[in-house]
Amino acid sequence: MLVTVVGGAGAMGRKAVETLATFDEVSEVQVLDRDVEPLTLLTLDEHCRRKIRPVVVDALADDLASHFAGSAVVLSTLGPFTIFGERVLSAAIDAAVDYVDINDDWEPTLEALEWHARAQAAGVTALIGMGASPGVSNVLAARAAAELDVVHELYTGWVVAGTESEPGGARPAAAILHLVHECTGKVRVVEGGVDALVTPLEPMRLHYPGLGDIDVRTIGHPETVTLPRRYPDLRRCYNVMAGPAWWFGGIAPIMAAVDAGELSVHDAALRVEDGISRPVDAPRTRRTPSLWALAVGERAGVPTRTAVSTQRWSEGRMAGATAIPAAVSARMLLRGQISRPGVNTPEDLVPFDLLMESLDPLYTLPDAAGPLFDITSEPIVGADAQ
Repeated sequence: MLVTVVGGAGAMGRKAVETLATFDEVSEVQVLDRDVEPLTLLTLDEHCRRKIRPVVVDALADDLASHFAGSAVVLSTLGPFTIFGERVLSAAIDAAVDYVDINDDWEPTLEALEWHARAQAAGVTALIGMGASPGVSNVLAARAAAELDVVHELYTGWVVAGTESEPGGARPAAAILHLVHECTGKVRVVEGGVDALVTPLEPMRLHYPGLGDIDVRTIGHPETVTLPRRYPDLRRCYNVMAGPAWWFGGIAPIMAAVDAGELSVHDAALRVEDGISRPVDAPRTRRTPSLWALAVGERAGVPTRTAVSTQRWSEGRMAGATAIPAAVSARMLLRGQISRPGVNTPEDLVPFDLLMESLDPLYTLPDAAGPLFDITSEPIVGADAQ
């Protein structure tokens, strides 16, 4: 079957292409991009490399739907989704082709959800935001919530693990531009049971079962606008980053300069990408899982916290973490393992067990023999239970 990858020559796209080309279900991978030269960096054997068909396309000017004709699935890694999200999604709907993307901006996520009725009428299953966060994190959150009878709070979190460009990528990297966007202005969360716009990078302390208190920072992400659709009675819903306090202290003035109009998003991303210097006396940071979800609520009438996390990860740094979940989800569509016409988010379409089974052979670090995920619950006692 033919899979088309939009933006497939970029850092995230190449990893998606590499992964898709290894699947037996995929006979051909059509790569649409304005510059296909970076495809020379693909690490594939000759059999898989013969599946790749590059096509030079201008996603803003060309008729994308015509390029999608004959595809079984379209996978879009083309960002920023503030520019390309609706354009690529609508073209897939027009072509009546199932769709997956890695949309990681909360405003374009809300815009994409407005296409639900059109996708449904066209018989198109569209899965948006199927990377690491959002994506795997949403599925972890649904699994954590399933441990509770009543869910009051949901948090999704991930570790800041490097801000350098992917090899062969442009500077600044699209992921770092996204980071600046989601760390400036206002971001949407649920606070006090209602949607609220708050300042990002605010410190927050959470109690993680089995680890104790962890210090995190808020950031704008789609989980906070999609999870409340499934869990409408949430009192709190945040996406957070865990990492060294010195790193957050280093990026905070950069983001403040953007908010003040003193620095462009582009230049701010370059500064972040150039690296934040670690003070020689910086204290050690409490280690957390690289990707996790925390649900707070009640089980059998007892206040309870449950955390679900991944314990292994893939090769390929950020590109692997983001593109591999999207690629295996595209394969689920090819196999008929998931299908629901309309625009869907990961927590509503992708089963936890199926996702873990699909990721298991691809998440090999730090030890392929170790557990892929962990589920930990604990009762809330004392003042915290009030």
